[in-house]
Amino acid sequence: MKKLIVSIILAAESLSVFSQPPVKASLQISRDLVYFSQGDIKYYFDLYVPGGEGMPSGIGIDSRSKPHEASKPGQYPVIIWIPKAGAPRFPCPVASLTGNGYAVASVDHNTDMDVIKTVTRISGFLKGNAQKYQSDPRNVGVLMQVDRGYLAVIWEDGLKRLELLSDAPVRIGISAPGDKDYTMLQQPVNSKTLIGFFDRHLRDGNHSECDPLKISCPADSWIDPVTNAIPGTTYELFPTPSRGKKTQGSYLVYLPEGYAHSEKRYPVIYWLHGGNGNAREGWWMCARMADAMKKGRMPPTIIVFVQGLPAGWYCNSADSTKPVEDVIIRDLVPHIDAVYRTIDKREARGIEGMSMGGYGALHLGFKYPDLFGAVSAIAPSLTTFSGEKKEIIIPTFGTDSAYFIQNHPSSLLRANSGLIRNRTQIRLLVGDKDFLLDAVSGLERQLTDLKANHICLVAKGASHDYSQVIDKLETDPFIFWATAFGTGK
Repeated sequence: MKKLIVSIILAAESLSVFSQPPVKASLQISRDLVYFSQGDIKYYFDLYVPGGEGMPSGIGIDSRSKPHEASKPGQYPVIIWIPKAGAPRFPCPVASLTGNGYAVASVDHNTDMDVIKTVTRISGFLKGNAQKYQSDPRNVGVLMQVDRGYLAVIWEDGLKRLELLSDAPVRIGISAPGDKDYTMLQQPVNSKTLIGFFDRHLRDGNHSECDPLKISCPADSWIDPVTNAIPGTTYELFPTPSRGKKTQGSYLVYLPEGYAHSEKRYPVIYWLHGGNGNAREGWWMCARMADAMKKGRMPPTIIVFVQGLPAGWYCNSADSTKPVEDVIIRDLVPHIDAVYRTIDKREARGIEGMSMGGYGALHLGFKYPDLFGAVSAIAPSLTTFSGEKKEIIIPTFGTDSAYFIQNHPSSLLRANSGLIRNRTQIRLLVGDKDFLLDAVSGLERQLTDLKANHICLVAKGASHDYSQVIDKLETDPFIFWATAFGTGK
């Protein structure tokens, strides 16, 4: 399969022709694998493998929906990622390659380590554990960050006698000087170059295309393991003391045009993804909001795409092990106000989400009315404890129906109606073909009875689909933010 030929390939020659349509993939992670020990010193790597169990697609889905199926177990060719010395091994900037059918080994690396020995040891570990970790030790590639960019190599046992990885006969270079945040590495042209190179030498030219923005996360993903950002956003980490010392979460942030060249302060929208989703799920709405800002239909606004747990409901779990709500309210919001030029007032802070994210927007907006002045819920999953699937309910609410009811947006609206009425701008959007229409209509009636400021719009012909609801509305959906933030005419 692998011919030892000198292969310095230009990027233009490496663009592969994608043979299959994009697919939604998932990954699983084995953390802190020890590949070498010397006395009390241990060296670790993380292994990302295609597949992994997925929650049902969305929260509050009716009984006809099917769970996201895990990929069938197999043996996957391996790409060993070696960052510059001292860089963290998690998250890994090439984790998205799992969507293209590769296992990715992300390595601890420091200046005292010999790269050739590191690759040799990890290859040996994978040979001894091929079945356990679904790896194909016969087909191994290496991707290394170097001073001028990146070096990709096809590995064979005979190469362990080399002094430098750059002496490998089959290799390719990617020019990306000063690429500290891996933005250049993740550019489509460079991604396709690398994938095409590895496909030719490790998979006999076979290729599976996968959109990095649509790869599902493991259930415990406080940090999105896929660092590919929505176009126009940056991927960021922040401390989460609500979870304990030295813990972190991730988010994506969009800064409006002109932010870098002004001293202005801006309103903020916190955007919450749906069930079995992640922050990257907001790519479609980010593009639409950015266009609306450019055309003056909504004010220039910072948008924070929150990385919630795939099935966390944006509530603290009943057993206190998953404090999703505290991470957002106590950790993320203060972090955003400290790092970015926000207008730190409730009147300039909004929250929006779809499906489980819509539930989360209502839950957080109604529980913290002094924090959020605008709440927008799109097809919110206003389900019942008895009617929802237990595998979706239990991770957050356990078997405690009283805790579920206590956190339900309807209960919070009733409890805090005095602080919400005439102060919070509320919007409900839903399609007339959505199975949640009756539940959303019920909340709208409650808002009416409590005389809360709200609008409820039904999109004709739209089902439980974000883009359908927005596109099929008879009114401009982005004017809401101009009104909510006090810039509407």
